[in-house]
Amino acid sequence: MDTAKSRWPVTPRPGQVEVAGELARLIEQGHNVLFSAPVGWGKTHTVIAALVAAKALPALWLVRSLALGPRIAEDAALWQLFSFVAAGREKTCLLWESLGEAAHDYCRSFKYKCPFAKLPRESPLFADWQKLVAKGREEGWCPYFAQDLIESDVLIQNYNRRARRYFSAVIVDEAHNLSLPDERTLRIAHIAEAIAAVRETGGSQRLLSALERMMRAVLVYSERALDVRTFLNEEEVYELQLLYYRSLEERDTRLKPLIEVIRATAVYIEGEKIMIYKPPRIPAFRPAILVTATPLSPIPFEVDAEIRIPWEVKPKSLIIDGVTSKFDEFDSKMAINYKKLLITLSNRFRRILVFAASERVARELRSWVNYEETTPPPDWEGLLMLRARGRYAEGVDLPAECVIMAGAPYLPPEVTDRLARMYKTLGFKDPLRCAIDLPMLTVTLQCVGRAWRDPSKPPLVVLADSRYEKYRDELANYFEMVETGGSPI
Repeated sequence: MDTAKSRWPVTPRPGQVEVAGELARLIEQGHNVLFSAPVGWGKTHTVIAALVAAKALPALWLVRSLALGPRIAEDAALWQLFSFVAAGREKTCLLWESLGEAAHDYCRSFKYKCPFAKLPRESPLFADWQKLVAKGREEGWCPYFAQDLIESDVLIQNYNRRARRYFSAVIVDEAHNLSLPDERTLRIAHIAEAIAAVRETGGSQRLLSALERMMRAVLVYSERALDVRTFLNEEEVYELQLLYYRSLEERDTRLKPLIEVIRATAVYIEGEKIMIYKPPRIPAFRPAILVTATPLSPIPFEVDAEIRIPWEVKPKSLIIDGVTSKFDEFDSKMAINYKKLLITLSNRFRRILVFAASERVARELRSWVNYEETTPPPDWEGLLMLRARGRYAEGVDLPAECVIMAGAPYLPPEVTDRLARMYKTLGFKDPLRCAIDLPMLTVTLQCVGRAWRDPSKPPLVVLADSRYEKYRDELANYFEMVETGGSPI
């Protein structure tokens, strides 16, 4: 296998050529391998070198966020490989604007009624989905399915998009995300509107009574799980699904929020939001390289081999005693302790990222930060607060000098119980840890990664929840754990 330095379009760092050679050998043998290396080590070029050496092209490159796609495509282009970044229906379906999330169900069930249900006469030549959408809209064909016609050496797409071609190898980028459940947010108002639509579309009085009982519970619940089957029996669920598909055939999507709720593994009420959770999708491909900077154990999928590059540069990290976001301990007094921590650290650092573990924590700290849930201006200073599981907690670079985890971002206990039962059914290793510990630790490491973009300039990491203490030894793989006696100074 030729992975010599002369073949590389960039000067390889120490160890990259050797790792690429070993990855190529494992791919040729049809193995699944976990490859982990620190931030900035050069994992992408190493994997591409292995694919080239093993002649494992075309390859499917799976990412959680398409924001990574252009960077991977740029690196592949240096190897004279053509890449295409394929998007899901939310970006490529020409009916998405009117159908929203219901477009998935409409496409599966009523594709024959779609005015764009055809393919272009010739395979289009584009590097990404944006230009394809514009061309499909102009000529009247489906950009989503047209993506599968494009021949490329590397097809980059989201984890959840179905692959419809043959690939010699599969790369799962940031594979630690496979331990995270699919988490979506609805507003209570959406459920109320959907129930009104059930009445308009001819729902039975029995179904309406059941939905109204559920709605009353939703309005009363606060920070509590919702068991939909307490209110709806199998016959009522069947009737609701029948009404949904009858309405959807005419492109009426108003019942979709209720369908999302009954399909969820777990449902949780958080303020005005309804959080719905489903197990992660584990890609079933072979051979595959699962790439990550943070290989938490146990991984919820089978691998034949592991290649791990230890972290040499680690951010200093403090675990703060005496504070916690645990539900039954987080009160106004605890909130004051967090506010004191923000004040202390804001006197030492110019830019601080604060990740609120829950909406309750965010509400208490909101008046003490400069920015919240937004992309700040380039010259921002002060405190920027984001939700630990919010849309800005992943795939966004926000360099900062300090990261504060304002609470440990566990999922609610009722949610983890349901996920653990589902994981056990799916055959996950250690389903309790996969449902409780791995999501919390994975989100923590992701949040730190938002602030740490220069490998030589790690931020100070403040883990402001005493519950992190039991993970000290595990966190030492990624952080330089500093003994502080509970003080952030």
